[in-house]
Amino acid sequence: MKIMDNLHHPRIGIIGGMGNEAMVDLMLKMASLPAQRDYQFVAFGNARLAYKPQEVMQQWLPTDIPELRKYDTAAYTLRLMQYLAVDQLGLACNSAHELFRRILPNIPVTFVDMIKQTATSLQGCQESVLVMGVSSLIESKLYQIALTEEGIKATQPSADNQAKIMEAIYNPSFGIKTAKITHQAETLLCEVIRDEIVKQGCTKVILGCTELPLALTAISCQRFKAQGLLPENVEVIDASMALAQALVSIQGQSDALIQPLATYQGQYLDWAQPLAFKVSSLVEAIAIQQRIFDYTVDYLTERNQSLAGSYFHLPTLFFSAPAADIEHKLQALGIDVYCGINALDDIIEDKLAQYYSDFE
Repeated sequence: MKIMDNLHHPRIGIIGGMGNEAMVDLMLKMASLPAQRDYQFVAFGNARLAYKPQEVMQQWLPTDIPELRKYDTAAYTLRLMQYLAVDQLGLACNSAHELFRRILPNIPVTFVDMIKQTATSLQGCQESVLVMGVSSLIESKLYQIALTEEGIKATQPSADNQAKIMEAIYNPSFGIKTAKITHQAETLLCEVIRDEIVKQGCTKVILGCTELPLALTAISCQRFKAQGLLPENVEVIDASMALAQALVSIQGQSDALIQPLATYQGQYLDWAQPLAFKVSSLVEAIAIQQRIFDYTVDYLTERNQSLAGSYFHLPTLFFSAPAADIEHKLQALGIDVYCGINALDDIIEDKLAQYYSDFE
């Protein structure tokens, strides 16, 4: 049955958590765009969708436990978004599209595909386009296929440069997934682009991993060009912006969940209750999530630990305050709902202690 009560206020769903920094970046871009109409949103940073640190940069078969866990967790996450009555849905992670595309045909919610949106935005491009991203994305050839369908030739980094990209993202000391942008990560990424453009003769580069635009922002790229770290003629294409533009402009639709949500809990589901906030705007959600990042880094630093990858982030969920049905549905699942950054300051120490006790 088609959900009709959101026709005047479309409800946009955002799935993040791989990592949450990319979800914040997507929300920032959505907030920067002129809204053609009012919309509600649900942003779920489910960190349990990510690989555990020891699983990263390994090859897994679909029958291996890490993949079974990710499949069941992704399927349940999608059903939760359907339960919360989102009309259209975007995924703030490029490489996860391969997994989610396997599940989405069974989920009656309009899905806005970031990879296809990015390829479509380059229609008519006559030159080769360099695709940068994590190794699993490059190996999946998701972008290469999407670009080829648009008549565009895609290229990828050399093995040595691909290793540099992975270091810039995952290095436990300076990688982007440590929730900070460092000079080392920026330098590695600029080296890769500079080297590949010289070797391959292309000037367009797709940032095909949602961590990359965090370091290669429009402002930072201007600075890198002025410093000679990037060629003046390079055009950096932000896939997250293509997704943001599509999410705020289309009107999707969804069907109500027929079975109770609990029936969709698979055998390998990895679940932690999210810290949930009702907020007045995307800007407020961003501010609260950034404060959670700060608290998390401080909490771990005091214990001589570090934020070792996306999996160790506290799962978070934000939704538009006028969407009263979402609050009721979350409470029915036993998820407490908070309001305001002051509430966060009162509860965060206990929430972090409880969450990280599972990793001891």
